[in-house]
Amino acid sequence: MADPIRVVFDIHLYVINIVGSDAQWPVVAEVPPESGNPSADSISIIFDNPGLFALYASPHILRNTVRVLKSCGLSDAFITEYLAAIEDVINESGGSVLDPGRVLDLGSRDFEDNHILALALAVDADIIVSDDTDLTQLSPWLGRPIIRPRDFVRRFVNAPRRQLAIREIGSRSTIQ
Repeated sequence: MADPIRVVFDIHLYVINIVGSDAQWPVVAEVPPESGNPSADSISIIFDNPGLFALYASPHILRNTVRVLKSCGLSDAFITEYLAAIEDVINESGGSVLDPGRVLDLGSRDFEDNHILALALAVDADIIVSDDTDLTQLSPWLGRPIIRPRDFVRRFVNAPRRQLAIREIGSRSTIQ
């Protein structure tokens, strides 16, 4: 089996997964996902395809996910349970939570986005998935595509063969 595609999700995906339209957490959509919530569907694709994708996050991503969820009025208990579930998805995928170290200006005008880019660089990510225009406008960033969740899902679902879809999703040369 080929090496898994190394994926980094922006904070938005983890937040919109549970507070966005059609959010159904803790239910994980089946593949092919059709929930109407591309962030939830993206997480579902990672969850349902261990070994094909390796998802990575950083303490910064998780801390800021917690911060935003608290600002949405979610309880500490709910957020703790949700974060544990996300960490399970990350670990089951073969990815990990790791600190990329010192964050420099890596090209985004939004310093917070440089944390996402630093993680992608540290894990040699094949793809970054984000709904943040400051990030998506950088695509391809150092040869890495930065695509929106709906495009990640669409490319996975619409490919004629799932294995081919996975290779195409992660190809640095085919996603612009």
